[in-house]
Amino acid sequence: MPEQQREGRGAGHDAGPGLGRQRKRWMTTAGLGPRRDEKMGQVLYFAYGSNLDDEQMRSRCASAQPVARAVLPNYALAFGGFSHRWDGAVASVVQARGARVEGLLYRLDDADLRALDRFEGHPFAYERVVKLVLDEHGQRRRATTYLQPEDGFEPWAPQPGYFRVLWRAYARLGFDVAPLATAAGVEP
Repeated sequence: MPEQQREGRGAGHDAGPGLGRQRKRWMTTAGLGPRRDEKMGQVLYFAYGSNLDDEQMRSRCASAQPVARAVLPNYALAFGGFSHRWDGAVASVVQARGARVEGLLYRLDDADLRALDRFEGHPFAYERVVKLVLDEHGQRRRATTYLQPEDGFEPWAPQPGYFRVLWRAYARLGFDVAPLATAAGVEP
């Protein structure tokens, strides 16, 4: 591993002596941090799991504004990790050429983003990343989303209560339930 990569991982980490004066290219957050909407001062967030549930999203992010339906191309829905709240595996996305994950775009303010970080267990259970999604009008948009790290990710079936929350949200939104059922290992 190159020497400068061992010294630190970027913002929020101790980068070592002398790096404060000259910011290294690998330390910049371009493309890694939340994409801000210049007019609104807000972040676009792509929800694909239990945050598709209206009640849950309102309770977590009171000022979140739905923007559009969207898809995350070349990813597939998967269940893994462990949630104490749901007592089992929770939704994530994994790279899968040709697949797509349906979801919703929301506009979030800074307070909502910080709240979501806490609810999603960022940076421990989920990583906050920026991905390109396609909205319902075919427009490519940069959106913040959360995913479990793929390194060491082990898929397993979610608890029935958690699965029902996603199933109801998919049905309400008119999303294809087949990828959801496949990820959970059940018949559609």
